[in-house]
Amino acid sequence: MLNSLPNPVLFAHRGASAHAPENTMVAFNLAISLGAQAIELDAQLSADNAVVIFHDTSVSRTTNGSGKIYQLTLKQLKSLNAGSEFGTAFVNIKIPTLEEVFSEIDSNIILNIELKNLKTPFDALPEKVAKVILEQQAENRVLISSFNPIALIRLGKFLPAVPRGLLLRTAFQIDLCLLFPAIISGLQSIHVPFECITKIRVNTFHKLGKKVFTYTLNHPADIQHVLNCGVDGFFTDDPALGLRTLSRSGYNDIN
Repeated sequence: MLNSLPNPVLFAHRGASAHAPENTMVAFNLAISLGAQAIELDAQLSADNAVVIFHDTSVSRTTNGSGKIYQLTLKQLKSLNAGSEFGTAFVNIKIPTLEEVFSEIDSNIILNIELKNLKTPFDALPEKVAKVILEQQAENRVLISSFNPIALIRLGKFLPAVPRGLLLRTAFQIDLCLLFPAIISGLQSIHVPFECITKIRVNTFHKLGKKVFTYTLNHPADIQHVLNCGVDGFFTDDPALGLRTLSRSGYNDIN
């Protein structure tokens, strides 16, 4: 699947989250309307084991509610307004489930599903996400990523043909993977922060057969820098800005 993506590929980070409530259908549909061909979203489990699309552990930052995702049922989560961070500009915005995302988004759109269970590495999230993907027959349109290598290993047992990417936070972690490539054996992509992108690191990962994606870029100069370093793609909260930058850099066939 990764080889069929545009190069470089733009991932709309939590949808068009600079302009609409993150991780909602509004943000996803806006990103698609702006020309994004790939969307990044976050998955975690509710109290009753539904796979919901939400980034934070707590609902307080982006909704009108309070409490932890894992302590709230799907019904309770669905009662919240997920557009609260944008004030009155968005009303009655619901937290979507992974099933709803698949059913409402065109099958041509690639979904990067991030497993958000770093603090609960042995929960049922990998199994539940894999079940939804299989039920939706979506194996050829997803990339699974996580900061949690255990979750990626577990998901690989359910979906061995689906590409998986490890998220890294620090230069130390990145260089450790380069020094001991067995750490990333079986993974197809590495996702690294913008501050750690260099040509040498990108080239070395490429020699190991790994795609390199970088996060989260919202300024043209930053995007141009990582393009010059040879990354395979980047995450942005503003897909319109990202696509304009790609076009100005000579990637006129991205759309």
